[in-house]
Amino acid sequence: MSGFEMRAQFYPLVTDLERLKEEAAAGVPYPFITEEVLELSPKDYRQFCSALGQRYAFEVKIPKEGYDMAYGAFHCSLVTTAPEKEAILLTRVAGQMFGAYLPDKALLELTDVPKRQVTLEPCMCSAGKGERLAAVR
Repeated sequence: MSGFEMRAQFYPLVTDLERLKEEAAAGVPYPFITEEVLELSPKDYRQFCSALGQRYAFEVKIPKEGYDMAYGAFHCSLVTTAPEKEAILLTRVAGQMFGAYLPDKALLELTDVPKRQVTLEPCMCSAGKGERLAAVR
């Protein structure tokens, strides 16, 4: 972060990006730290945005507890595609996935943040203890 604290409005994952934007708009912005950038192909990103409630294999590596009580910030993975300005932050709290919409990822300082290419392989895992598979609908 370049001298100021970044904040985003997180909401439990819903069916699609438009609903996430609507639901989170009324929320309170929380500080966050971007731990990694997960880059999808443009086609996969569009599919991901239209089906946020689905489980994907790359989500398994998102930390089990994404809220840091000491710093009062969410530790997140930034899901995006190279040609787009927008992105979605993902984090997990109490076994539930939360997301936040970012209209312009260029506002983030991502130079030293690890980046990896991911695909939308379905998650073949079962839910962990207390983890919810279904998204908020």
